[in-house]
Amino acid sequence: MSAGVHNWGLVGHGWAVDFLQRAILSNHQSHAYLVSGPRHVGKALLALRLAQALNCESQAADPCGICRTCKRIAKNNYPDVRIASLVTQAAAAKADEAARQRDLRIDTVRTWLADINLRPYEGQRRVFILDDVERLTDGAANAMLKVLEEPPPYATIILLAHTAGDVMATIVSRCQRIKLRPVERTDIRDWLTGQSYALADAERCAAWSDGLPGLALAYAANPADTEAIRQQLDELIGLSQLSFTECVKWVEERNKAFRAGEQNDIYAMLTLWQRWWRDVLVTAAGTPSQLTWIDRQTDLVRVARGTGVEAAAQFLQVLALAIKQLRENANPQLVLEHVVLQIPDRR
Repeated sequence: MSAGVHNWGLVGHGWAVDFLQRAILSNHQSHAYLVSGPRHVGKALLALRLAQALNCESQAADPCGICRTCKRIAKNNYPDVRIASLVTQAAAAKADEAARQRDLRIDTVRTWLADINLRPYEGQRRVFILDDVERLTDGAANAMLKVLEEPPPYATIILLAHTAGDVMATIVSRCQRIKLRPVERTDIRDWLTGQSYALADAERCAAWSDGLPGLALAYAANPADTEAIRQQLDELIGLSQLSFTECVKWVEERNKAFRAGEQNDIYAMLTLWQRWWRDVLVTAAGTPSQLTWIDRQTDLVRVARGTGVEAAAQFLQVLALAIKQLRENANPQLVLEHVVLQIPDRR
């Protein structure tokens, strides 16, 4: 990135960049921002760019990306920018304990904010970025509230959450909210082709990503992962053809994985399944625009004809409920057994 790069180097979210640029130029930036949006939509990158813009040696509303400060912030090696998340919390824990961690703890927040009252060491402002804010324990959230009520004038706090609705209301009320939404498919496609990916691959990855640039890039850059997704989707589609005994065995394997700390893999699998059935639903309804699985339209038509709109919609509700129940610590074996028993088009 060089001086004057359009949109801070982000894909989409131009309105958010413009809003933050105006705040910086007028010196009316908020003491705290809550940036929400789905995983891979660009929350962390926007937060990093804001940290750079507030401290860039060019002292402009656009971070240059090439000065020593911008480079150090990008590498998380700058004393006035502090970043914490479930990932950093797990990295500081023992392996067996890290696998069981699902919430941001009060010790993590206290360590992250320990020296917030100190003035900047090198930069113009101190920036504190915290990801996974929806996973704060009550104690951790209350510890943060004390800082949000009386923040130092030279500090900017940036909180990142998948959904603001899962964040304590008193925290939300003390922050300037920025809600990032999925990016237009054509913008992601053009961004990928601009990085020398073939047009067909760029269109497929943009469609698969559901408007999430980070996910599209991961698909494009990792053909092995793309093939793994195709295989997993084939497996999920094929469950409707398996016997009850085979389905129970499949559930038992996922239950073991979930209890072994692979919860994110199970959530990703269920989300993948949701995206498939959303395409089945719109295909059955006769409105197959903006399909995710643009390379599986023959399969979509076949399943849609054997299922119908009502059954597809009902199964989408089953999948949504399963994700909710798992996040609320329900028994994964029972939850997943219920899901496979409700699969439409079982023959």
